[in-house]
Amino acid sequence: MSITRRDFVVKGGLGLLALGLTGPLGLLEWDKHIAQIASAATPDNILVVVQLSGGNDGLNTVIPHAQGVYYDNRPSLAIEQKNALHLDKNFGLHPSLTNLKKIYDGGKLAILNGVGYPNPNRSHFRSMEIWQTAVPDKLDVQTGWLGRYLDLTTTSDKNPVAALTVGAGSKVFLAKKNDAPMITYPDMFKLVVRKASVTDKQRRLEAFTNMYTKTPDPLLSLVTAKGKTAIKASDKIQSAPRLTTSSSGYPAGSAFGNHLELIAQFIGAGLPTRTYFTMLDGFDDHSNEKDEHALALKEFDNALGAFYDDLVKRGVANRVTVLVYSEFGRRVKENASNGTDHGTAGPVFVLGQGVKGGLYGQMPSLTQLDSGDLKYTVDFRSVYSTLLDKWLNAPSKDVLGSSFETLKFL
Repeated sequence: MSITRRDFVVKGGLGLLALGLTGPLGLLEWDKHIAQIASAATPDNILVVVQLSGGNDGLNTVIPHAQGVYYDNRPSLAIEQKNALHLDKNFGLHPSLTNLKKIYDGGKLAILNGVGYPNPNRSHFRSMEIWQTAVPDKLDVQTGWLGRYLDLTTTSDKNPVAALTVGAGSKVFLAKKNDAPMITYPDMFKLVVRKASVTDKQRRLEAFTNMYTKTPDPLLSLVTAKGKTAIKASDKIQSAPRLTTSSSGYPAGSAFGNHLELIAQFIGAGLPTRTYFTMLDGFDDHSNEKDEHALALKEFDNALGAFYDDLVKRGVANRVTVLVYSEFGRRVKENASNGTDHGTAGPVFVLGQGVKGGLYGQMPSLTQLDSGDLKYTVDFRSVYSTLLDKWLNAPSKDVLGSSFETLKFL
């Protein structure tokens, strides 16, 4: 069958619609010397990154229940001191976070207060981009912080599933040498062929695969590379051991719970993936926030608690650390709609068997504000730096572009 360049692009592009990939088409200028650094990564450690999208209200998540100014500013929203899940005499978790409290009591949850960055941006899109790229002072950055980590440690040719996004995509894995597959359902992560006889279907699949595995026009080399990565990633996932369902209690009807369960299945099946990314929407509540926020936190807590238990049952919990953040926190004072407006600093959670649990960071003052906003006390890149250096064993300075404080939670 003769295939023209036009056929290649059109047919190839259509086929790849079933294989979601993040990554560039040769637009990046990542320094060449970075790519030459040998990998020193610990092969077994896994990082799961969870984004709470919408700007989580940090003050009603980690509650400063000993401060009267908190209650003064939130007459309808404040969580009563008696209802907070007390961490110590000063702080407590929202009552929806019972599973996180259990993990905290077990010494495996670190809570970092006051995490943010200089010159905060209250735009959801821009702030998410800052957290995903770890470059707060430049626009249109074309690599994510974990994408740069991937470029230091592997290539898509060596490991096409080194990073996986489960659910909606982001910029976190954008890289120069790697493409990170984006997957929701394993059964859908494969080449799709329209109804045909078995023989004809196989012939079409072989023809499609050949378009990406045989050397085409040099002008199409980048498209070819992405196609090869997609096909290899699909083969890797489809050939993984049977993805068993655990007996743990993921929340019914929760896409976020389904995504975490799929990640647990991949880890349990031995997929050679080092970093995962997923997100939970629902935190962009500006009015009647108390009930909506409680529901969002409950879904988060139920799913994350089930995920943690699942990892323990599968015997892989010691290999996994989970990072949880939101793009910004909320203002101290509630608004006229019984909600809160976009703010700045907020809490970050890090949990896992290798985590030294406890409270970290300095809680920002609730009275010394910057135009109504909390002043951050911990640069979010310090969290990334600690995870890169001490969990993924990767050179954080080369990933982040500068050195940042090493925190004590690992």
